[in-house]
Amino acid sequence: MSVRQQDRAEALGRMPPIRWVRRSLLIAGVSVALFAAGIGGYWGVLQYQGNLHAVSAGVLYRSAQLNPSETRSAVGRYHIKSVLNLRGAHQGQAWYDGEIAAARELGLAHYDYPLSAKRFVTHQQIEQILAIIREAPKPLLIHCRSGSDRSGLVAALYRFLERGESAVEADRELSLVYGHFPYLTSRSGAMDDSFWAFVHDTGHDTAK
Repeated sequence: MSVRQQDRAEALGRMPPIRWVRRSLLIAGVSVALFAAGIGGYWGVLQYQGNLHAVSAGVLYRSAQLNPSETRSAVGRYHIKSVLNLRGAHQGQAWYDGEIAAARELGLAHYDYPLSAKRFVTHQQIEQILAIIREAPKPLLIHCRSGSDRSGLVAALYRFLERGESAVEADRELSLVYGHFPYLTSRSGAMDDSFWAFVHDTGHDTAK
């Protein structure tokens, strides 16, 4: 141990317990704040870019809420033929009316299915969503507001059931890579609970 390290250790040893606890809490608080800031910055970049990703290239894509210009760009780049909106129909709201107008302009089939990122999704709801995915013209774009939680759940279910991937592999759609952060005060863990409950209910092997 160097002289500096020894002096520091002795200083900490002489520090009153309450002061030491306060200092430790301060350090922990700063660390959490820096981590949260980093996550927030990354999430902001995802939203700016539309959080658009391929789930199965040429078949299924996922994104955040896209404006009409971004929708046109996605159609041009990925040849999208249909859109599944997981926010539900909201006539009269600018984002929804713009989406419907863009779908009509581009000749896209459009589907609405309301989900909440904070509420458990039942087996029946999952079957209804998968039925839409099966019948929709491909490539299909699914989206919610941020493209992180509801879209992640549906993408994971698609990979698990339709592509036959293991639950562990499919669950990667519900990850920080796409902005899914079910910790601290977030209630989006309902998406993870919904996915794994469905996996266990179906009795599939979770790690093929």
